[in-house]
Amino acid sequence: MRTFDWSKVDAMTDAEIIEAAKADPDTSLPTDEELAEFDLVIPAKSRRKPPKEAAE
Repeated sequence: MRTFDWSKVDAMTDAEIIEAAKADPDTSLPTDEELAEFDLVIPAKSRRKPPKEAAE
């Protein structure tokens, strides 16, 4: 299984991430109009309460 070094992404600014995405020929960035049509959906798993031991 491959692992990914997220520290490289964490070190990038938002502008650098956007420019990297624009430079990737496999990327399709949505327009502002397309983004306006999206509905935010939070997965049910994320809405669950954390286990008691995690709260401590």
